[in-house]
Amino acid sequence: MGLQNNAKKWVRTSIIIMLIGIAMIIAGITIDDYNFYWMIYVGAILFLTFLIAFFMFVNQANRLDRLFRGEELLAHWKFEENERLAKTEEELIQRKAQNKVMLLIIAGFFVVIGALFVIFGFDDIEEALLFILIMVGVLAFISVVALITPGSRYRKMKNAAAEVFVGPYSVWVMGEYVQWKAPLTKITSIIYSKDREDNYTITINYFIWQRYGPQPHTCRVPVPLGHETEAESVASDLARINNVKYINKLIDNE
Repeated sequence: MGLQNNAKKWVRTSIIIMLIGIAMIIAGITIDDYNFYWMIYVGAILFLTFLIAFFMFVNQANRLDRLFRGEELLAHWKFEENERLAKTEEELIQRKAQNKVMLLIIAGFFVVIGALFVIFGFDDIEEALLFILIMVGVLAFISVVALITPGSRYRKMKNAAAEVFVGPYSVWVMGEYVQWKAPLTKITSIIYSKDREDNYTITINYFIWQRYGPQPHTCRVPVPLGHETEAESVASDLARINNVKYINKLIDNE
C-alpha cells in the first residue's frame, strides 16, 4: 500500500453528509407538513456540522499533501521491512500497555461512581440493578474498544507504506496522520528517548479539548537505524518551533 492521504477520505465523507443534510432540508420544505419539519432541523444540523468538519479536513488534507511533496518537511524516513515489523510490534506492545492502564483507571472510576449511586441514589432495588447493568454494559463496550484498537492500529501499520513524514505541525507515521495545529488541540511536550532494545523514538504529547475537558494523547514517531542523530535534532526543532518543553532522555540518563 502506498502513501494515502487519510484526511481526503473524511473530506469526501463530509461532502456526502452535507448533501444528505441539504436533501433533508429540501424534502422537509417540499413536503410542507408539520410532522416532517424535523427533517429541516436535522438536515440543518447535519449540514452545519459537516460544513465545519469539511473545512477542518480540507486543511488537514492540504497539509499532508505538502508533507508528501516534501514541503514544510523536517524529516522523511523509510524503513526496511524487518525494521517496520520491529517498530509495529513495539507500537503494539506500547499501546496495549497504555490502554490497559487507562482501562484500569476507567474501571475504578466506574466502580466508585456506581457504588455511590447504588448506595445513595436508589430506593428501589430493581432500579439499582438496572443501573448496574447499564454501567457494566458501558464498561464492557469501552473494554472491547480498548482491547481491539491496538490490533487495528498494528494491522494498519503493517499494510501502510513503511515511511515517516515529520512536519513542524504534523506527522504521518506508517498510515497514521496526526496534527496538533488544529482547533481545540494543543501540543505540550516533545520527548526523545530509547528503550532497552535501543529503539529510538520521538514522542509528541498533546491534548484535545472535548466536552469533558482536555484529553491527553501521545504520538510515537519511530526512528530508523542510522538516523538517531538527525532524529535528535528533529525532536529539538519540533519543540522549538512549537514553543514547548523538550526532554532529551538520552542526555538526562547520562
